[in-house]
Amino acid sequence: MRSRRTRWGVAAALAVVLAAGAWFASSLQDGLLGYEPSRLVLDRRGAYLGEVPGAGGELGYWPVPYVLPERIVQATLVTEDRHFYEHPGVYLPSVARALKQNVSNLRVISGASTLAMQVARLQTPGERTAGRKVREAVEALLLVHGHGHEKVLRQYLVIAPYGNRVHGVVRAARLYFNKPVEDLSWAQAAFLAGLPQLPGRMNPYTQEGLRRALKRSHRILRALHAQGTLSREELEQSLQADLGLVPRPQRMPEALHAVLEWSELARARPQPISTATLDLEIQSKVAHTLQRNLHQLDGSGAGNTAALVVDTETGDILAYVGSRDFFNEEHRGAIDFVKQRRSPGSTLKPFLYGLALEKGIVTAATELADTPMDVRVENGRSYVPENINHAFLGPMLLREALGNSRNIPALRVLEQVGVEPALRFLEKAGVGSISYEPDRYGLGLAVGNLHVSLEELTGLYMVLAHEGETRPLRRFADEPLAPSRRLMTREAAQLVRHILADPLARRPTFPVGSTLDFPYAVAVKTGTSQGYRDAWAAAFSDRLLVVVWVGNHDWRRMNGVGGLLGAAGAVHEILDAVMPEWRPYRPVLDSFPPPSGALAIDVCPLSGRLAGPECPHRKSEWFVPGTAPTQTCPFHARVRLDRRNGLLAGPTCSEREVVTRVMLALPEEYEQWARKQHLDIAPLRESPLCPSRPEEVEPKVAIREPKGLVRLLYDPDTPASASTLRLAADVTPSTEPIVWLVDGVPVATVTYPHEFRWSLRPGQHVITAAMVHRPQVSQPVTVVVED
Repeated sequence: MRSRRTRWGVAAALAVVLAAGAWFASSLQDGLLGYEPSRLVLDRRGAYLGEVPGAGGELGYWPVPYVLPERIVQATLVTEDRHFYEHPGVYLPSVARALKQNVSNLRVISGASTLAMQVARLQTPGERTAGRKVREAVEALLLVHGHGHEKVLRQYLVIAPYGNRVHGVVRAARLYFNKPVEDLSWAQAAFLAGLPQLPGRMNPYTQEGLRRALKRSHRILRALHAQGTLSREELEQSLQADLGLVPRPQRMPEALHAVLEWSELARARPQPISTATLDLEIQSKVAHTLQRNLHQLDGSGAGNTAALVVDTETGDILAYVGSRDFFNEEHRGAIDFVKQRRSPGSTLKPFLYGLALEKGIVTAATELADTPMDVRVENGRSYVPENINHAFLGPMLLREALGNSRNIPALRVLEQVGVEPALRFLEKAGVGSISYEPDRYGLGLAVGNLHVSLEELTGLYMVLAHEGETRPLRRFADEPLAPSRRLMTREAAQLVRHILADPLARRPTFPVGSTLDFPYAVAVKTGTSQGYRDAWAAAFSDRLLVVVWVGNHDWRRMNGVGGLLGAAGAVHEILDAVMPEWRPYRPVLDSFPPPSGALAIDVCPLSGRLAGPECPHRKSEWFVPGTAPTQTCPFHARVRLDRRNGLLAGPTCSEREVVTRVMLALPEEYEQWARKQHLDIAPLRESPLCPSRPEEVEPKVAIREPKGLVRLLYDPDTPASASTLRLAADVTPSTEPIVWLVDGVPVATVTYPHEFRWSLRPGQHVITAAMVHRPQVSQPVTVVVED
């Protein structure tokens, strides 16, 4: 009975041992583990930009070269395992020696760890116990048996700790010496080989750690000499050599938004080192320029700023400043304003003009009316747009209308181009989140009600800089140049560029010597959003494009800070600072050439038609073949006047009563503007004393402005003199006076041209016009002034 119990007990014990052995065997790690590497990002000159940590938040785990660098291999083996290629993973003489030392001293003196055992420990870290040592020994045997000595050595060089969160000798060589591991000197190789033994105590960035690391490296160099790897001369040179330790890499504070942007992109790239297109020297100049610019605007309510600088030839982003200061909480500096969509003000106007030029709707000399206009919007509403200076310049040629950034001419051009075609162009050029909902933007597209990001605006201006073709922005030096797409004809883009670079086209709105004037060829455009919430400036030369934004994170108004005052100065300073060093081997253009094949023709600067004999001035304008004007200027003419009343003399006038003068014969739409300018313009009415024929027509009166149901917003803060509505009527015969009535009450009696500006007051009002001497009354018009 006892014998049977004994047998059962032995069997049970054996089963437990076998089970424990099976569990132990199954828990052993016999593979070489892979680790997610960190991603290092350098600027285009090799300077440190940032790094994305790898596995466990550590740096490194980079693969070693296909051909193992001899110096680091020799220094590592003489330090960690001199007999590495002589044993299967465990070196028994070292084990015996360690056991003897530990037993005789009653404490751990030596661990007898081979390099393979260290790989096992690094792959499955745990407490340093006798059981762990056995486990590491078994795993070391399995690793060498299953993978061979060289792969185990490679694994060690990839995962060994070298201090400062760095794993792997390749990353360590880059961190401490900023060079590839293949280029290490013997002194540097010995220095790195000693770090994994005590990486925390041999930190090269502390004085004591550096002293310990150097002492250990000298010991390693002497061991290399002792085994015959180094000659006496090589040993002495290595002991005396300058180690070449580089300072700890630091992220540039002015580039933190760029660090985040490029690090996120580098995470998806296969290679451990990525070279960004950024130039940190340019980045620093741009960031400090923007900060100085904000300082100069101190007190005007400008809180933040952002900018991009791009190489127009390649699309390389050279500088990326997302805000004034990443850590500024008051102005939300952590927000990347390169990505935020804001109102672009007038910066989209060049593309609307370019589309109109491309379609043949206009030429650079097309006459555009900078006069008041009513814009119809949804639900029968209308509004009266204004220029930023609340003034009008009358007839303008397209070149001057764009150069002066006038709102009204741009609205008229957009009206001809069409809002939807303009939106499709902007979408193809890279502007996102465009809504095609009817009346979402309307003609307000020309003055900034489609929000774009600074990055999107930069892409748009690259189209102009590339003569109508796209040039996608590049972020890494090894990115292939993306194929370009033509979005605008070369001639149209060249002409827009020529206009934006023409200082004379900007007069009189932008004074001589402003920050928009350059001593070399620069096409520049400013933009100011409604209420001075955003100030923009975009400018490109023959090699660089700079776009700057100034504003506030919470959309607060600035105190009169527009594109010229707020952003153009910074753009100018950035171009002046970077241009001399960017492709200095290439001469700088003094001016942009006109469109290819364009012809220069003299035109009247007022009408844009061929200059006639009566035109007091003329200017030269460029025309693409087939678009030159053929009509002579009709705005300057010899006019026959009735000397008795100054009106047009009809054919029945006696020659004794006729005087001929050269006068401005402007269309009717300019008459009110011309009168305000006190211009000597030709009258539109014939003298009733000698008409061509008697006016035998039915008397009538009709309101021309406003039309339909009009809804207006009443602003009590606006002075009464500025809060008015233009009333205009068509009257036959034109010599008849009329009276304007509001809610049946006469407010003004007027003669030709039968216009009056009525001061707004809240409420719903009915407006009519009645002849003074006849019974005719117009149809009523309803105006709602909302308080």
